[in-house]
Amino acid sequence: MKKTTTFISSILLAAVLSAQINPVGINNLHKIKYDKMIMSGDEALSHLMVNPNPSTYPIYNSNAKGTMTSEVIGYTTYDLQTNGSIQNRIVVHEDGTISTAWTQSSELNAQWADRGTGYNYFDGTSWGSVILPPGPFPDRLEDSRTGWPSIMALGNGGECVISHSTQYSYLNVASRAAIGTGVWGNTNISEDYLIWNRSAAGGLDGNTIHTIALTEPMGTNWSGSLYNGLNGALLYFRSQDGGMSWDIDTMQLLEMDTSHFLGFSADDYAIAAQGETVAIAYFNAWGDSFILKSTDNGDNWTKTIFLDFPVDKYAVDAGIDLDLDGVLDRVYSTDNTGSLILDANGDAHVFYGVMSYADDDLSDGNWSYFPLTNDGIAYWNESFGPDNTPPTVHPGDTSLWYSDMMDAHLIAQAPDLNGDPAVLGIDEIGGYALYGRGLASMPSAGVTANGDLYLSFSAYTETIDNGSQVFRHIYVTKSEDGGNTWKTPVDVTPYDGPNDFNGMHECVFGSMNPIVDDKIRMIYQMDYEPGLTLQGDEDMVDYNAVVYLEIDTAGLFSGPTAIVENNNTHKMNNNKIFDLLGREWKLSFADLPKGVYIINGKKVFKTK
Repeated sequence: MKKTTTFISSILLAAVLSAQINPVGINNLHKIKYDKMIMSGDEALSHLMVNPNPSTYPIYNSNAKGTMTSEVIGYTTYDLQTNGSIQNRIVVHEDGTISTAWTQSSELNAQWADRGTGYNYFDGTSWGSVILPPGPFPDRLEDSRTGWPSIMALGNGGECVISHSTQYSYLNVASRAAIGTGVWGNTNISEDYLIWNRSAAGGLDGNTIHTIALTEPMGTNWSGSLYNGLNGALLYFRSQDGGMSWDIDTMQLLEMDTSHFLGFSADDYAIAAQGETVAIAYFNAWGDSFILKSTDNGDNWTKTIFLDFPVDKYAVDAGIDLDLDGVLDRVYSTDNTGSLILDANGDAHVFYGVMSYADDDLSDGNWSYFPLTNDGIAYWNESFGPDNTPPTVHPGDTSLWYSDMMDAHLIAQAPDLNGDPAVLGIDEIGGYALYGRGLASMPSAGVTANGDLYLSFSAYTETIDNGSQVFRHIYVTKSEDGGNTWKTPVDVTPYDGPNDFNGMHECVFGSMNPIVDDKIRMIYQMDYEPGLTLQGDEDMVDYNAVVYLEIDTAGLFSGPTAIVENNNTHKMNNNKIFDLLGREWKLSFADLPKGVYIINGKKVFKTK
């Protein structure tokens, strides 16, 4: 057993964040058993429904607020853009033109044989033409069936998209010599079966491509084998000539071996590059979460753990009992989604979804997660240093462990929209669509030249549902002081009058351009049904819109940044205290952790 940290409530934003840890135990209605499949896209999903009368969705071009514009730039019937963290899906070029990419299919079935990279380009005036459903949509960029694209601009004036080919079991490189025009050519990186890649372009001349990808794992629905003892190895590749050749091939980076891990999982990682600096972040639910960083274009690396898991090389069904009291413990960790950016100084900034887990049945090969506790999104940068404090147990629940590093830097949650003491939906389990993620998740970040940080995320909107499940919207928050304080998140999901269905949009998989100036630019996937066909919701195969969203940063945030502190603690000690989830706290106000509480029917904010 090793030292760690895992969390409690933290930097809370006025009226939107709340205390996280339940002092009297967790309601099992919040518990969901892990049973979702990790998808590569070559699965035949015969159990899924197909919509016999698919809808044709209108293109929404503008937002009534005047500070945002949105436009549908493509469609796809294949709705799973990632199993975890989203890839780089948008590039804003220096001349103001924009390239975008996503996983696309036109087929209304569970085979998606035409699956590949969808692409659209903004020439400075308008986007390329959009074919409305039922299509068929524009041809994929690749010669074979692919998915999971990362798009990059190269220093030689060209652009490149790397995806995994499940048809031929390799990483596919689609590239062309000029951005926005010309024919795409296709090559491959490796003959090994590599999937779920991430890529970024850097180097002094902008022609270095850094790529990470996973070897095929073993287990249900997979036929891979151990790679140097790992069940799924995360490998590194480097090209210094724009993808023409690869001088580093299938490299296991620093401490990415069996001495530290049993294996790695799909899409739990991100990559960013800027000049000679390149960084990789790994968001681990059942192990250490860390960054690897190189300042010499990938030749040498250092490792920093930003969230230390309490048990090394944890194996499912082993059981976690940190205090050896005979009771299995619940622990806080990442929800496997995260974002990584580099600022103008080359410093890494990391954002990750938060969720608690329990391995509460040591015989089933699965575990439980608790998304409805609304744990939020946390932030870390290199100035914080490694997470090296001992694990902390909650004073009201000795089986619940958290990290002080995570605690001190929780920055956003799904908002309380209806004013009651809980962020819940339409039934006892909240109408939760089975993403396997927290109520606030899927972070994507950007940074300005002066260091202002922007974060988008997809969050549960408890007051908007379709009768059975609650919709998610895209929210944005901002920090102007290096991540110490954050603005109250703003819902930036476009509304377009009576045809908007009162906000009934499912908005997920946001990918923000990492450079923000006077505008935030991003793409996301939108449809009118919560959840995903490919995530076990039994949703119909239908058309999903790919939306480009442009947001003026000026005037975006009008709410408060700081939290009001109520210091009249002597008046609070004899009153019942509840958090925003309706849970009673058996502590005096002075002893409460940071958070938002309900005392005598009023919200009270505690920051110290």
